Amino acid sequence: MLSFELGEDLTQIQATVRDFAQREIRPALRKTERSGASKALAERYEELGLFGLDWPADLGGQGMGALARVIVEEELSLGDVGTAFALDRGGAAAVFLKAAGGERASSALSELLRNKGSAALAMAEDVKAQDDFRTTARKVGGGWELSGKKSFVLNGAEASQYVVLAQVEQGKGLAGAGAFLVQGGSAGLAPGKALITLGLQAVPMCEVLLERLSLPSSARLDEPGKLQGLLRSFYDALSLVTAARAVGLAGASFEYARAYAEERQAFGKPIGHFQAIAFLLADMATAVDAARWLLWKAAWASERGAATAEAAEAQAQALEAAFFCANSAVQILGGAGYVQDHPVEKWMRDAKTLSLYGLHAQAAHATLAAAELGQELSAAELFPIPSLHPAIS
Repeated sequence: MLSFELGEDLTQIQATVRDFAQREIRPALRKTERSGASKALAERYEELGLFGLDWPADLGGQGMGALARVIVEEELSLGDVGTAFALDRGGAAAVFLKAAGGERASSALSELLRNKGSAALAMAEDVKAQDDFRTTARKVGGGWELSGKKSFVLNGAEASQYVVLAQVEQGKGLAGAGAFLVQGGSAGLAPGKALITLGLQAVPMCEVLLERLSLPSSARLDEPGKLQGLLRSFYDALSLVTAARAVGLAGASFEYARAYAEERQAFGKPIGHFQAIAFLLADMATAVDAARWLLWKAAWASERGAATAEAAEAQAQALEAAFFCANSAVQILGGAGYVQDHPVEKWMRDAKTLSLYGLHAQAAHATLAAAELGQELSAAELFPIPSLHPAIS
């Protein structure tokens, strides 16, 4: 039987997180953008059990599924998408660890929960497009030695754990690369230049420098030659999180613009009663609903097996909806949309920046096209790593 309603448990979670987002996240969004999530916000987030919501219970998580996670992320982002990123101290690295599985990755996830640490994914490199990573992992004795520079690393300056992708065998691209777990504060690991982004400024971004960093053999998270498959699972899962945040951002922009259009008067009536504004609001509402249903469908499918096409479809639609709605909200507010008295200019900046988190639009569309046409894609098309993708290098 087909149902478009959430069950009682998910409905209660949705309502609880929405109340938290509207009462505590939204009023503090400017402060959070400047200084990161406050201690009070972080504590409340933890009290609600939202960190590790979809991690296995034996690791200390809540043991809930992908659908619960996307509902939570959407509601948090209805409050403010930048804050949703700031509160998620595991970030993309935790998604990678969950996809990797195994004793070492599971232990790292448990440690994040136990010690309330943060994690960073050091994957991208700001160099010319190529098949190999410039960062290398060399066998030294019974362990590894890592050297190189990573860029665009969220939480890179202060993480307690890092997942680092590096080249093990030269000339083999992803087939010769590996993923390594590095503890924060390790000798040979240091933050590099801070990077100021257009949006999502609540989470600091920087370069990460690795200089002859020594690791034990157990630090490698993937099996040799299996990184590409692991990355596929990782991007499928990350796409759901990113899409959920994009849907929340789109919904927030629509709701704010709709309320403004009802309050703002021109020629004796609310501006929302003029056809140009009314039709734009209708298009925004349609975009939000379309993105939400594709997202929920993808989350439902992922709980039942691989959902690569569904996740890519959800992310492509959600990213489009996010920027369309945020940009439209700025237009509807007119001059007021360009000043920081209203949040829509921030959300437009966030929407643009969000499009480079996980599968960017071109990679999502390439994944969808491959699924529909039965084709295989190159690593550059499948995985949006800046150093491997000429479109964003």
